[in-house]
This record gives sequence, C-alpha cells and structure tokens, in this order.
Amino acid sequence: MKAVVFSYPPHVEMRNIPDPFPEYGEVIVQVEAAALCGTDLRIARRGHGTIPEGEQRILGHEVVGRVTALGKGVEGISEGAAVAVAPNFGCGRCWYCIQGNTHHCPETKALGITCDGGFAHYMKVPERAVRQGNIFPLWNGAEYTTLSFVEAFACVVHGFLPLQVKTEDRVLIYGAGPIGMMFAELAQLRGAREVWIADLSPERLAIAAERGVKIIPVKETPVLEVIQGADVVVVAAPAPQAQQEALEVASVFGRVNFFGGLPPQVKEVPLHSNVIHYKELVVTGTTKSNNYHFRLALDFLRHGQVDLSYLVSHVFSLEQIEEGLSLMESQKSLKVVLKPNEE
Repeated sequence: MKAVVFSYPPHVEMRNIPDPFPEYGEVIVQVEAAALCGTDLRIARRGHGTIPEGEQRILGHEVVGRVTALGKGVEGISEGAAVAVAPNFGCGRCWYCIQGNTHHCPETKALGITCDGGFAHYMKVPERAVRQGNIFPLWNGAEYTTLSFVEAFACVVHGFLPLQVKTEDRVLIYGAGPIGMMFAELAQLRGAREVWIADLSPERLAIAAERGVKIIPVKETPVLEVIQGADVVVVAAPAPQAQQEALEVASVFGRVNFFGGLPPQVKEVPLHSNVIHYKELVVTGTTKSNNYHFRLALDFLRHGQVDLSYLVSHVFSLEQIEEGLSLMESQKSLKVVLKPNEE
C-alpha cells in the first residue's frame, strides 16, 4: 500500500509498504478520508517528542473509513462497517483511564503520533484501542469528507463544555481557523446572544461573517476598541498577546479557555493575575479529547445540529500531501482532507 511516512531529518514522503495484517484483537480500516491537522504540520516540519530520532511514523490521526479485516477475539465490529476512529487510548488501569480521561494517561498512545496512523490506504487499530472502544460505527449515508475531522471537533467539544455558554452570553473567539469556527458553531447552537471572532485574515473573517458571526479585523481595529465585557473568551490561536488580552476583554465572572498551544520558543506568557482575582474569572485550558467528547461530536453531526462541511477547503490525494501542508503553513486553507483510496 501507499503511505505518507515521517522520518528524520523532519520530512514526509510517499512510500510503498506492505499492507497491515490484524493480529489478535486488532482491526484493519480502509481509509476513506483523513484530515490534516496542525499537529501533522508540526511533526512534518519539526518532529515530535514521542517520535525518537531514528524512528519513522505513518502520520494521520483524523480518520474515517471501512473495516476490512478483524483479528481473532474482536467482537461487536463487522467487516464492511463504516467507522470513525478516535486516536487517543490509554492503559485502561490508571486513575485517569478509570475516569474516562484516557488522553491524560501516563502511558497514553495516539494513532498517527506514537503509532502508525491513517495517511495510508489502510490503518491498523491496535488491540488496546479496539478494546477501549475507539472504533465508532457511522450511520447510513454518513459523509466521509466532513466526518474525517470529527476528532478535531471532539477537541473543540472538550474545550466548550467547561465554558458553560448561556443564552445571554457574549462570546469572543480569537482565531477564525477551523477550530475557532467550530467553537463559534457550538456557541450559536447553544443560543449565545452574540458571537464574535477576531482574526488577521480577511478571507477567513469573510467566511465567519457568512455564518452569522460578528467579525473583528485585527489588522484594522484592536479588539478592545470593539468589544469589552465578553462573558466567554476562547483563544483558538497560537498568540501570546491574545492570551494576555483575553483577561482584559473578559467580563466579571467571565470564562476563558486557552485552547491554542503556543510555539515552542514561547516559554512563558505574563498574565495580569489581579485581573483574574478581581473579576473572579475562570481560566481553563483543554487539550486533546477522550471517547466521551468524540461521541458527543459525532452525535452533533449525526443529528444535523452542526454543519461543518463548509470548513473543507481542499480535498487531495495522498500524493499531494506536501501541497496540503504548504497551504496550511500559508494559512490559505481551512480543513485539508486526503482521500487515500481515490486517485
């Protein structure tokens, strides 16, 4: 089969490798669609701490497809079934796993990062992930392209839940990329009184405006000149200044989520803790997702409560992986989706 393989010095390349075979408890999925993520871009360009020098990895952790082979001992999954695969799985024994927070397991693994993922014709799902319930059946007529990035949406659901958005809330989101737009969709679904997005890109802001979101072109107007007293603030961009400003723009009793991770060269961000103290702010951070968030994200899409299809800006073959990565680097894309089994 063909696969996109990462190796050092950091780069990705197409390779022909043997098709995977399912050992005991494993499942083979024919990949119908796999979305590119910022994590894939960072690995391709800089490497990753969980991929030691000398190792290689098939990337891709946002994956949907069809089950083509089952290892012995697998129950409750049928060959031919359309499925979405959650990438994060833990040991199943530690305190975090017992609570369902497998993404914080000290032994956590992730498809496409610590083990081979879905930028390939076929992907093997390890026995531990199968046993943990990481393979989710899809419904009749499920559309693969949009569902490919349900994992990213699950991460947004994870970040959205602690914010407790109410109908009277004003919501401000820094970043009009796919993550910021998914936060906006959930805020609108929740009935927020106002939903604002601040960004540098006129193209992305135009899309947000089409979705009924109020926009702030940061190049033209500072955020604090447009809005103050936001009940909910989400920083969905790798911007230290936005994290600092989030505390200033938040209302009394405001809820703030630092969702976007910062570049590795940014070691610390000075925050005015007195603002947190006197406004009684709740400041949170969220990372990754677990199977509960994944299930919620799928249900939003299954029942048509959220439409994310407009976020798909490019659909490519595996051979066009570098073009997709370059588009992400230049911020000239939203979600880039690979179709490994389509020429």
